[in-house]
Amino acid sequence: MKRKTRLSKFQKEMEPAKEIYTKELENFAKKYDSIGKISLKEVPDIDTMDYIYSFEKLNGTTLSELNQIQMELYDHMEEFSKANGITKFYQNARIWL
Repeated sequence: MKRKTRLSKFQKEMEPAKEIYTKELENFAKKYDSIGKISLKEVPDIDTMDYIYSFEKLNGTTLSELNQIQMELYDHMEEFSKANGITKFYQNARIWL
């Protein structure tokens, strides 16, 4: 009999939130011409997981522009997560530009 770890329980619990969050982040990010393809890397900890979303940087965008976009993405996703009851997932999500 396979014993479930806290990490596997956390992953299973976060799966629906991950799908909702990822879809919204992809849709919201489409309005920015300076970022492209998104990728997701899951980094396990002892009993939780960090979800790291990375975007391609396009068109030689300056660091200050990327910082502004990143803040807008974080702000939007924080509000979206609160409104959709997925704050626990949001707390483990990172957005890198």
